[in-house]
Amino acid sequence: MKPLAHVAFALLLAALQAALLRWVGGGAFSLALLAACLVHLGLHGGNVDGSIAAAGIGYVMDLMAGTPKGLMTFLAVMLFLAVRAVAASVDVRSRAAFALLSGLGALVLSIGATILLRTTVAPEAGPGAVLVPRMFLEALLTGALSPAVALGLKRIDALFHREEPGLLR
Repeated sequence: MKPLAHVAFALLLAALQAALLRWVGGGAFSLALLAACLVHLGLHGGNVDGSIAAAGIGYVMDLMAGTPKGLMTFLAVMLFLAVRAVAASVDVRSRAAFALLSGLGALVLSIGATILLRTTVAPEAGPGAVLVPRMFLEALLTGALSPAVALGLKRIDALFHREEPGLLR
């Protein structure tokens, strides 16, 4: 049930992000707030629940971005696994560290999608290097807004947190 709640939150966040980008930027810049969801899953989710939720969030990203089906799902699960590896070696508890990791996650998703699309489509149809400054701006803005996303994700986690009785109860 928890992975489904994360995917529903990601769908709501993607809709909010699309409306925000339409009315504030008019397409001048982009955001990848779902990368913050993936980073949160990598830091706090379990192996099975987290990977299922990451695949669901990646599917939402596929639907919202209009990419070939499976591209963002693959990248989302890879980002989840990379964050799990980072979390095993580095302690990420502060908002600044979460924001930095979310910004890097957004950059990894953008660069990964660009590389995979460049290798699979015709050269004249693939994205070019002209998008690199936009990718860095997206990563910076995503990192700046990710602590607000983390608050929503912590509330979702609190809904499913339950105390298990110990031996002394």
